[in-house]
Amino acid sequence: MRVKWVEEALERVSLSGDVKRKVEEWVKGLRREELERLREYEETGDALPCPLVDPYREGGLLVKLVKHEGKYMVAAGVAEHGGLVEEYYVAEVEAL
Repeated sequence: MRVKWVEEALERVSLSGDVKRKVEEWVKGLRREELERLREYEETGDALPCPLVDPYREGGLLVKLVKHEGKYMVAAGVAEHGGLVEEYYVAEVEAL
């Protein structure tokens, strides 16, 4: 698996180099079967939260892997007062 970052989205939600490395490390270790179980995020809410990114240490940053329009995407957003302000698709995950 490989992560292809979407630079336009990263202008809207900032991910540190450390967070990007953690996401890449996590995605590398995922099995294809884990991805194939995901259904369309916008319809079902299915997601795999990244266990290596701690929202409490990252200022409320939530990072998860979802299926969006048939593609596997990394979604990220910042939680404020119990809710997400805005969520962006910051990377595409490509199976190698």
